[in-house]
Amino acid sequence: MPSFATVPVLAVLVCHNGEAWLPLALSALRRSGPRPRHVLAVDTGSTDRTPALLAEAADPEAAVGGEGPILDGILTLTGETGFAEAVSAAVSHATERWGDPGSWIWLLHDDCAPEPDCLDRLLRAAETSPSAGVLGPISVDWTDPRLITEAGLSTDASGHRQSVAGELENRPEQSTEVLAVPSAGVLVRRELWTELGGFDPEIPLLREDIDFGWRANAAGSVVLSVPTARMRHVRALATGQRTAHAVPDGLTAADRALGLRTFLVNCSAPSFWWGLPRLLLLCLLRGLGFALLRRGNRAAAEFRAIGYLAGGRAGLRAARRKRAAHRGSVRGLLIGRFVRLRNATRALVLSLIRRRVASEAALGRLPETTAAETAWIPPEAMGGATGGRRPVGPDALPAGVRSSGRSLVSGLRRPAGVVAVELPDEPAAEPERPRPSPGPREVPRELVFVEVNRKRILAATVFSPPVVLFVVLTAIALVTNSGRLGFDLAGGHLLPVGGLGQLWSDYLASWHAVGGGTAAAAPPTLAVLGLLGAVFQPIGGPATLVALVLLLQAPIAALLAYAVTRRLRVHRWVRAAVAAGYGLLPAATAGAAQGRFDVVAAHLLLPVVLAGIVAVLTAERRKWLHTSVLCALGLALFGAFTPLGHALALVGLVVAFVVLPAPGLLLRRAASVVIVVFLPLLLLLPWPAVLVRYPKFLLHGLGAPGGAQPGAGELFGLAPGGPGAWPVGVVVLAAALMALILRPTARAVPGLLLALLGAAGVVLVRSVEVADTPGGVLTPGFAGVPLLVAGAGLLWAVLAACERTTTPSAAWLPKAAAIGGVVLLAVLATGALVAGRDGPLTADGGLRLADPLTNELAQTQRSVLVLAGGGEPARQASGRLPSYGDDDLVPTTGARERLADWQVNLLSGVREPVQEALAGMAADGVLFVVLPPGVDSAPIQAIAEEQVAAAPPAADGRQVLRLTTVGGPVVLISPELAQRAVNGRPPEIQSADASVAGTAVVEAVPPEVRVRVSDGPAGRLLVLAADEEPGWKATVNGERAAIVRAWGHQVAVAVPTRQAEVVVEYSGGGRNILLLVQVAALLFAALTAVPSRRGHSPSITSGSTPR
Repeated sequence: MPSFATVPVLAVLVCHNGEAWLPLALSALRRSGPRPRHVLAVDTGSTDRTPALLAEAADPEAAVGGEGPILDGILTLTGETGFAEAVSAAVSHATERWGDPGSWIWLLHDDCAPEPDCLDRLLRAAETSPSAGVLGPISVDWTDPRLITEAGLSTDASGHRQSVAGELENRPEQSTEVLAVPSAGVLVRRELWTELGGFDPEIPLLREDIDFGWRANAAGSVVLSVPTARMRHVRALATGQRTAHAVPDGLTAADRALGLRTFLVNCSAPSFWWGLPRLLLLCLLRGLGFALLRRGNRAAAEFRAIGYLAGGRAGLRAARRKRAAHRGSVRGLLIGRFVRLRNATRALVLSLIRRRVASEAALGRLPETTAAETAWIPPEAMGGATGGRRPVGPDALPAGVRSSGRSLVSGLRRPAGVVAVELPDEPAAEPERPRPSPGPREVPRELVFVEVNRKRILAATVFSPPVVLFVVLTAIALVTNSGRLGFDLAGGHLLPVGGLGQLWSDYLASWHAVGGGTAAAAPPTLAVLGLLGAVFQPIGGPATLVALVLLLQAPIAALLAYAVTRRLRVHRWVRAAVAAGYGLLPAATAGAAQGRFDVVAAHLLLPVVLAGIVAVLTAERRKWLHTSVLCALGLALFGAFTPLGHALALVGLVVAFVVLPAPGLLLRRAASVVIVVFLPLLLLLPWPAVLVRYPKFLLHGLGAPGGAQPGAGELFGLAPGGPGAWPVGVVVLAAALMALILRPTARAVPGLLLALLGAAGVVLVRSVEVADTPGGVLTPGFAGVPLLVAGAGLLWAVLAACERTTTPSAAWLPKAAAIGGVVLLAVLATGALVAGRDGPLTADGGLRLADPLTNELAQTQRSVLVLAGGGEPARQASGRLPSYGDDDLVPTTGARERLADWQVNLLSGVREPVQEALAGMAADGVLFVVLPPGVDSAPIQAIAEEQVAAAPPAADGRQVLRLTTVGGPVVLISPELAQRAVNGRPPEIQSADASVAGTAVVEAVPPEVRVRVSDGPAGRLLVLAADEEPGWKATVNGERAAIVRAWGHQVAVAVPTRQAEVVVEYSGGGRNILLLVQVAALLFAALTAVPSRRGHSPSITSGSTPR
């Protein structure tokens, strides 16, 4: 097709407050070859210099070079006029004015500048494809033509706008059939425009292009995206540089509502009737999700879309009736689920590649980049620069897109030929000087373009440091724990973990039927496991969560440590090596092998807590609140498992706040510290009060107390003692010393201070001895958590020594450091693989009784007493076996001693002590007694005679005794027994026959007992299998009754001779108030931890594809 001065094209230029871009848009029109026959501008109520610029462009006297004016006419409409209405008015005006303005309509925005040959290439493509009725160029960035911002368009079944720009790199000169093209630069046959009625007037902005393209396809026409035709486009609406007065509800709301309407009015009948309720529900769920994320604008858009569709303002039925004549298929042009998944995968890969290149650039290693112009070239200069002819095909792409060699890896699909990467800022050499202007200072960003080949894809995905780190450490963890693989771990300091219902019931209960009954507050670890364990409910619940954490703590902790160091200017493989060293610290492997879940949880959370503290101390002005709250949430989670770690973190925070210089306002920084200090205490209520009264949790940690005492050599090797670890952590200490000697730096000071803080914690734990119970034996605590803190500090110092500096290092140092790092990791891995296999933790689920016995316990709510043995203390629980969290409930005074006395007497082999112990157990509601491993029950049965009977042994072979005397959680005893009970004498042997035993079992369970007693003799006593402590209340016929102590420790109340209603209950009002405060603090944290979305300038690579 020959080029000529003008072509039968009507160009419509729609303007609205576009003075910033309109001069270059008009210049592009003037230099277009060929020129449209008529150019008509429409001004929709502009309030800037746009009307003056248009008037000048339409003035014949202002024309240059004798070419005549750029514009043939100007229409002025109101500011509320939408794009669809403006174009319709322009076409109608042109038809009335010129009769036949042309066989094509070319639509332009005031923020777009077509290249000189854009219209010519569109017309050539139309001649090549006669069936094409709609053609559109590709849009490139206004200032950097290497970036494709838009090309073909489509939509998905949820009404979201989708671009197909990513498919162009493999077909640089081939026009592509698409659902629609952007309205900026679109070329439409006037015959098709008239047939379809133009743009839908109900769509003022944003979706008029997709709607028209869909209707054009349905009418049998073809919509083509022509990549050889190019146009620079600002996308002023999408980038927030222009306000749209045609959509009063805002762009976000209009975009969502009109996107849904576009899909519903054009889809098939089945899709419409199924899609309408589906989309309403989807909008509701998305709106609630955005509201929880504090994205109010997005949430409001979803809710307004519901009102728009359900309220009838969308006019769905009327619009569908108008489109009934053209219901052709658009199969293959819409975005389906698999395409969305592919696009998401592609975007993820590109994001990983960008991060990797940015990380390399931060270290001063820029990759090879493509060569292409980045500066704006005016249209009049473009023609001369290219000699009047633009390159096509692969030559049109930047240099370096086509690979010069063949990769040895085949079968991988390239997600893009080239990717644009925004380089990170270099660290400032000195702080900026203050300036009077309050606005932010713009920092110019630099782009590099790198080739995306199979090698780069593999390096960013399969062979990236975090993937390799996770795979290698997971293999080490599986080999180490090969003897305990399973989802039901128990043993050592870990009791079997209950289900979701049990965890929440135990946490919320004000009284616990453990150890004879206690009103102590449950640890917050139960609530944490109850929340997080719900995710794993389909595969086992909280028990599965605990098992995965214990088995995979090394790779998880290493990944978290790697993630929190991402802002350091350290090579990614060095960060991965240091993270691997952290994951393999001996204290962590010992904690896992010994079943110390608190130590393992601290190992996982410590990097997150340290990163949070650093973020709080260096937070930006705009982000200080949610940063502080996020840190407080992490610290609360940390403190729920390790009170000692929580205390050390607070000490480190306060010291850093006092010592380090304040980067911002002191008041805001102080407020952040106050939030981090006090909000976790509120989130952990009422547990902090327990820690104040019982410091044993601070030093011994959670779980069963006790453990091996390490020597000085083990402590220097970061090993806390006991099975599961060798003192191989000495290599970490050596690495830190060597790093500081070879590359001393001030950046290592925080790590060294953290190591000293951990050492101080070790000294505190080993030097201060506390008793497990009041009056018990004084023992030192477990040094696992302080050693983790010390190890993290030493590795921090190593990482700081590896940061990029301007001072060059010796040539031999990197190789020597690499060899040393390999040796360090090999030593740590060897220690974990060999020593980590030992320990009492197993996958057998812990103590298990025969199913009939377990069911009987649950039905009768009587107790089981598990005698001490194998390094574990004696435990008593009602209605179930002892489970996770029971060891952290503070027993009443004398409870532990009572259980120990019962065990001594029962195993003494002497008739009177044995019978006395069994009588006391029966009075306390015990039904089954589990003997220690290796103890035979036959001698006890021979001595106790009718008091006990043999029961099926436990799953691990331990012998079990059944108590045959009458007993239960609540009993009514005769006056004779009552007198003996209140006088402090031990219980006597009762007959198994309830008619002669003087004891009647009452069907009730503490802590809420409501019974109606019949007439009887005076002096009867209602006795509960619950230790007496403050908080118990009793009423008889509604009148307050005194609580008396039976058998020296149990709750009892006197019963009158006449029929009466007796109520005995425990009041936990104070705890309930504290739980309400905890919930309020949690709601506050949830609402403020997620930052609200604020308007921001988009990245120069956002939404763009390199070409």
